[in-house]
Amino acid sequence: MIRYTESLTPSWLFHIALLILIPMGFGMIAPLSIVGGLISAGLFYSIALVIFVVRAPRIVVTDTTLRAGRATIDRTFLGDVRPVTEAERPEAIADARTWKLIRAWIPTGVVISINDPADPTPSWYVTTRHPEKLAGALGKS
Repeated sequence: MIRYTESLTPSWLFHIALLILIPMGFGMIAPLSIVGGLISAGLFYSIALVIFVVRAPRIVVTDTTLRAGRATIDRTFLGDVRPVTEAERPEAIADARTWKLIRAWIPTGVVISINDPADPTPSWYVTTRHPEKLAGALGKS
């Protein structure tokens, strides 16, 4: 059963900024063909949407696992979960051994300690818009 799910898509402000690709795509091809310029403008924007929205990493917490992006870990190996504010983020990601899922447009996250003696990774840092909800779904607070 899924306890928590979140897609780390960009904010609406990012989508507004992404609109700059339309005149750029048009301007590159329009001197050769107006129709080609219109097609390339649509293609540039569509490809960018696919990259940033459709392929956005997801966080999924089930009864047995935590999946963050491409990484999956059994919940039996999870220790304490600590919500992280924007101000605390630089300190939370400072350890190079920490596995990280970071999206720059989301300033908050959680640090999850790992209790697996065979794993050299001491913790995970996962960007999330709802750190308290994610911590709650993991059964820690």
